[in-house]
Amino acid sequence: MFRQCLVSGLIVASSQLTLAQPPFVIGSDDLNFYLFQAFQAATATKRLPLNHIGVQVEEFNGGFLVTAVLEGYPAHLAGINRGDIIESVDGEPYHPIYSFNDAESAASEFTASDREFTLLVRRDESSTNLALRPVFENLFDSYRTATLNSIQEFSAGNKVIGYVRLWGLSRSSTDLVSYQNIIRELDHCDGLIFDLRSSVGYLDMQHLDLVFPNRSRYFSITGASGPTRSLSDSTPIAITASYRKPIAILIDAHTKGGPELFAYQLDKLERVRTLGTGSAGHVGDFTLTTNDGLVELRYQPAGELLIDGASFEGIGVTPEIEVAYPYDQTTRSDPQYEAAVSALLGII
Repeated sequence: MFRQCLVSGLIVASSQLTLAQPPFVIGSDDLNFYLFQAFQAATATKRLPLNHIGVQVEEFNGGFLVTAVLEGYPAHLAGINRGDIIESVDGEPYHPIYSFNDAESAASEFTASDREFTLLVRRDESSTNLALRPVFENLFDSYRTATLNSIQEFSAGNKVIGYVRLWGLSRSSTDLVSYQNIIRELDHCDGLIFDLRSSVGYLDMQHLDLVFPNRSRYFSITGASGPTRSLSDSTPIAITASYRKPIAILIDAHTKGGPELFAYQLDKLERVRTLGTGSAGHVGDFTLTTNDGLVELRYQPAGELLIDGASFEGIGVTPEIEVAYPYDQTTRSDPQYEAAVSALLGII
């Protein structure tokens, strides 16, 4: 058995996980199981790879609704959008794991596929066949790569705005250096957008050091044990100069755990605008167990945990600017992203 408090940063993004009936369970037939396992693994060699196309999905209306798409991965390259519904693969009902991996194999025994698959994807009232070849990779590495693929900068009027979707926050030294390099790369921009929608990962104080001049205003944690109590002192202060210009942060109901606390802390700054929809407030514990031979992850909410003296579990972060983005809006426009740009231009 292993446990890890999510305040130290691991989260699983799934609207199917509800606090109404704790503890909830994720089985190895759920894509989120592999997401959690990959981020939780002690070493890179222990992260379980699987064939996947780079989507987050939830079961919906005769198929699986796409809730997020990883930049640079097969679904993104094929033009699959958030809000699309994947109905079938090679004529069989789509399953996010078993459409591309052998259902008879244990999760640790999946092997790379060299096949091209035909997906039937529904958007609004029309359906399209798309040919995709999945990647064989653990989801930690996929989220890390998608973060790097998301980086961009663009002109808005006479200002330059930088953007990065932080799919995964990691406390490893390699990933902290990568994060510092991202901030350095975008430091010349007049404003930044941190997109934390559907974000997963570990929160480290160095993530905050690159925005705050010192740690005097960082949140306090009480009512918890283990690594969360020493989180603020767990690593040395980042040596890279902090970014002092305006920032917009995007969050949604799939922003949970460490990324929620990242958004919560940055929202304390007057030069930061938080937009989107409220986060879930999932900062509890997961336990890996075996039930009748099946491996499961069980979540127990952290109702006793206090952030700056207040409950956080089930409450999360409410954005300063509420912007809806319904899944039935399947056009290329992103109202939350557009609102973030407008908010930045209003304070730059």
